[in-house]
Amino acid sequence: MPEPPEPPELCYRIVCYELEAGAETVILDTVARAFIAVTGTLDENGTIHGKGTHAGPLPLLKRIARLIAEDEQLAN
Repeated sequence: MPEPPEPPELCYRIVCYELEAGAETVILDTVARAFIAVTGTLDENGTIHGKGTHAGPLPLLKRIARLIAEDEQLAN
């Protein structure tokens, strides 16, 4: 996979892998000025376990959060 161009300012590179049957597949490789990342796994009792983090300018983070909250695929 080619390296992304050098960013002009502070930014973050996010790489996400799908892990299945011992194979790793890159499903996201991007550079951006802000990100929100959250993971989750349900155990056998239905309890969710996960981790999350975020970074970047607050106004941009708020817009990203709004996009997530309004995502139709997640709502259905």
